[in-house]
Amino acid sequence: MITLLIAVAIGALTLSLLLSPIETLGWWAGWYGEGLEHPHEASHAAYRRIGGDKEPRQFVVYLDGIAKVGAENYDDVQGLLNQLDAALPRAVILGDLMPYSVRNVGLLDERPLARFWRRMFEYKLAGKHSLLAFSINIRNLFQVLVAADQRYGPVYGRGEAQVMLTSLLRAGYVPGSGVPITVLGYSGGVQIGIVAARFLKRALDAPLTVVSLAGVMASDAGLDALDRLYDLRSPSDHVPLYGRVLFPGRWPLARGSHWNRLRRDGRLVNVVLGPMRHNGSESYLDDEAFANGAEVDNQTATATAIIAVLGEIEGSAVDAARS
Repeated sequence: MITLLIAVAIGALTLSLLLSPIETLGWWAGWYGEGLEHPHEASHAAYRRIGGDKEPRQFVVYLDGIAKVGAENYDDVQGLLNQLDAALPRAVILGDLMPYSVRNVGLLDERPLARFWRRMFEYKLAGKHSLLAFSINIRNLFQVLVAADQRYGPVYGRGEAQVMLTSLLRAGYVPGSGVPITVLGYSGGVQIGIVAARFLKRALDAPLTVVSLAGVMASDAGLDALDRLYDLRSPSDHVPLYGRVLFPGRWPLARGSHWNRLRRDGRLVNVVLGPMRHNGSESYLDDEAFANGAEVDNQTATATAIIAVLGEIEGSAVDAARS
């Protein structure tokens, strides 16, 4: 049985690799959704906001890492978002998007391979057959590569901007209000947020910031639309370094790249976290790990750092409104 599943997994991943851009290009061709300016009311997602009603001074859109399967969050992710919501009474937290689909359709819903992904998800939750369960991460990694590809990235970004815009509008965002928008991305979710940034900026013309938690990102034109990018990372986590190596626009020699312009303009802010792993045990979101004997767990330490950044963004927006 396991041999058969391995064969099916290899076949599914090969098919996913070959067809990675198809959903994005199909959306662009008009097979699925509506345009950026007119979000479709019959969207697949519930677009739930974390916490109760607030009078917002900031909207935070969370884009999860490549283990994401749909609208529901893993317990550690939900724990982080709940901490942000409790600590920021004037921020609206949106955390139910599927960044690895321009249609916001989860892997378990209305897909030809949905049955296979459900089985892999069951394995992931049960901690069984980890190599098979990791096929979810690989499938979503392919979508990150599509978003980083200069041929498909702009199309992917426009589609994801539609998803984010729909979520914001349904959560009560008022276009033209000038209320700042922050995209909080984890790992591969950061790249998705960056490629969507210029389209979201054009649609809402509001202050726009990306907060990267251990982000793997390329040098993309979306960086030009950002007021700032906060890069939160532990020195013990080497996964974000892949972006520096794999994408030539991140190299110091590419002085005219979007990334290096971001740095020269002073719009890149580095925030160093304690010793944490990228994912799993002792990761940023592990609420049972205490890095170097710290008084608070990793999840709380990560949340505290993000809360400080979001508070700074909110304070800057208030100061700008008064001036």
